[in-house]
Amino acid sequence: MLDSLLDNIYGAWFLPERTFRSLRQQPVLWQAFGVVALLNILEAGRRFGVNLPSMVLALLAGSLGWVSLAALLQALAFCFGRAAPSFTALLCLTGFASLPWLLLGPAQSLGGVAGSLLGLGALLWFVVWQVRAAAVALDLEWWRLAGLIPLAFLGGLLSLNWLSSAVVALASLG
Repeated sequence: MLDSLLDNIYGAWFLPERTFRSLRQQPVLWQAFGVVALLNILEAGRRFGVNLPSMVLALLAGSLGWVSLAALLQALAFCFGRAAPSFTALLCLTGFASLPWLLLGPAQSLGGVAGSLLGLGALLWFVVWQVRAAAVALDLEWWRLAGLIPLAFLGGLLSLNWLSSAVVALASLG
């Protein structure tokens, strides 16, 4: 069991395409949850010190974010007429694709410009791995899925604009 986990972690780091395809065929959800849990607990420990309530909250929030991302990707696949992968496979792939987040803490601990650049690189690597994993799960080309990133930001801004306009319109009625 541990051999399989270590092989999947190694594969996600160094052979992502092959590992993601293998995990799509045979998802191991408990391993992916272990990766996500470890990342969130380590991040909470880095930010707040060894504080059990912070770590539990980070674990819950991180798990909710992970499941929400997978649900959003599955909903997008459905809306665009793609055969949705199993939810377990999507969770497994995005869980293992989170591994580059491990590099964020060490990069930021360097401080200064070098730490900021390395932290930005770690974040970029995280996003690229998420896109690659989701592309494998949804059986899409990665560059098509990467187009959703700017659309998500623009959609968020548009939604905020609509929300503020709606609040102003409702306030002006009374």
